[in-house]
Amino acid sequence: MYELRPTRTSSRAKLLAAALLLLAVASFAASSLVPQYPALLQCLGLVLLIPLIQITARYLVLQYLYRVRPRDDGGVDLEVFTYRGGARMQLVCRVGLKEIVAVSLLDGENAKPPHGTRRYNYHPDMAPRKGLLLFVENGDGKCEILLAYDQALQQMLTGGKH
Repeated sequence: MYELRPTRTSSRAKLLAAALLLLAVASFAASSLVPQYPALLQCLGLVLLIPLIQITARYLVLQYLYRVRPRDDGGVDLEVFTYRGGARMQLVCRVGLKEIVAVSLLDGENAKPPHGTRRYNYHPDMAPRKGLLLFVENGDGKCEILLAYDQALQQMLTGGKH
């Protein structure tokens, strides 16, 4: 069994969250200073809090665990768990290694999925520059899974050949 807890390599989410927080605070402060239409500035501050909460929950608090584990029937599964701090882990993805058609590195050409293909993003960074892209085909159809880059994980998923 192989386990990996990917770490964040980019501070883009922290900077964006800080900027949104500062703008929200500034709009609330400005609403008390501007006598005309204070409700408009307060609404702007509330609207800015929505993406702040979403970015904080997804990119700053949420953590991942990737696990490659053998099954009882001889197959091998790739499992992705999410957790927040010390909370219990939740399984969000389980794929048999036989269902993985191809593995490639994330680059400029495949930064966006092809039209009609669903991409599941389990990368801890916002807009990552480096990652593993798994092409999966199973009973549900074709999809892509984006994971953080790890050389040992890549070798396991490709069977040692690049």
